[in-house]
Amino acid sequence: MEHATYSKQRLKFYSQFPNFFFDFEDLEYALYDVMELQKEKIDEIYYATNMLWQIFLKVGKQFKHLTDEQLFALGIRSEMMPYIELDYLQQQSILARFDFICTEEGDIKCLELNGETPFLVQETFEMNEQLCQHFQLENPNDVSALQKTLSGALFAAMHYLHDVKKPKIVITGKTAEEDFEEYCQVNFLKTCVPFDIEYVPIQKLIIFAKDTPSVMRGLYTPSMEKIDILYRPAHPVEFLIDDIASDGERIGLQLLELVKDRKLAIINAPAAYVLQSKILLWLIWERKNDPLLFNAEERSAINKYMLPTYLSAEPFVAEGMPFVKKPVYSREGNTVEIYAGDGSKTNASAYTHYDDNLFIYQQYVEMPSINIQQTDGFRSKKWLIGSFIADNRACGLSCRVGNQITEWDSHWLAIGYR
Repeated sequence: MEHATYSKQRLKFYSQFPNFFFDFEDLEYALYDVMELQKEKIDEIYYATNMLWQIFLKVGKQFKHLTDEQLFALGIRSEMMPYIELDYLQQQSILARFDFICTEEGDIKCLELNGETPFLVQETFEMNEQLCQHFQLENPNDVSALQKTLSGALFAAMHYLHDVKKPKIVITGKTAEEDFEEYCQVNFLKTCVPFDIEYVPIQKLIIFAKDTPSVMRGLYTPSMEKIDILYRPAHPVEFLIDDIASDGERIGLQLLELVKDRKLAIINAPAAYVLQSKILLWLIWERKNDPLLFNAEERSAINKYMLPTYLSAEPFVAEGMPFVKKPVYSREGNTVEIYAGDGSKTNASAYTHYDDNLFIYQQYVEMPSINIQQTDGFRSKKWLIGSFIADNRACGLSCRVGNQITEWDSHWLAIGYR
């Protein structure tokens, strides 16, 4: 397609969806195309997703049996230790996303799990269907799983609050002016909730915590309605624990204390903090052949779909194998470094916001390349697959297209099949 025609048709298509961020800042974000995958490949990605989810949940549950010293050694912040046992929803995380590389040789390899507040939700469960219809392909994604998991989470949260009958439910995030991408994601999720739910910008929430009469303790809307359930799909727990008010109060920890006292339920529950930790990649690899922890099918899935992961670079340097250094808690490719087999650094993230974390070391696997069209021409880029879990099952695929390290400036590409 000629570039001028492509640009005109792309703009015409995406202009139908004013509540979707197809371009932001200087980035041509949403591509006007669909990656066509074989149905057999989609089925295998979904199988790998279901198996690894079962495995991650199993290992994630082990954390509640560890001592504080063990948790600290595994990169768990000391502030979170009183709260990671708060696990009152149907799953530790009601919505999560695996990132997979589909290698040129046909293998599927898991890079990590985004277990707490994954993005790409609107792209996967709304816009993918629109692109597939437009280009006459079948859509592999199922929004009903998302709707069902959100409904189940709300009922579980109500039960945690001693079966409150008419709960005040709020969904929160940044305003459109602050972050249009986040605003669109949050408001799309709001439409998936089969309850009366109010959107309140996160900075407008009011907390009454310590030194407050018990009857007043809680989280409130600007109109002083007491909130029973807070859905925070874009504000992860590792951000929450660092939230500080202008007067120096640790309001994030005060909110978690409200949850512990059952004066508030948040979605996800604090236990999802564990699933966001990349330390699980190491723990699973360490125990990959343990028949007391994993059954035969799980052990086979680990060896087939996961990558060797350690707490030091030594095993890779000894074998002359390239590897990746990642913080235990990080997002959007931030603070990631790639090393050659001799231990020399070959690439690194543009941003290093997570350099105070514990690190893991994972075998490096080259992402496949794809030629994409943009308004100013064709470019060769790397791609990886995001595979969502909702309602405890694999239910949605999206493709991110970017550089050797997939950072915030990657593009989104729909996925379909014939």
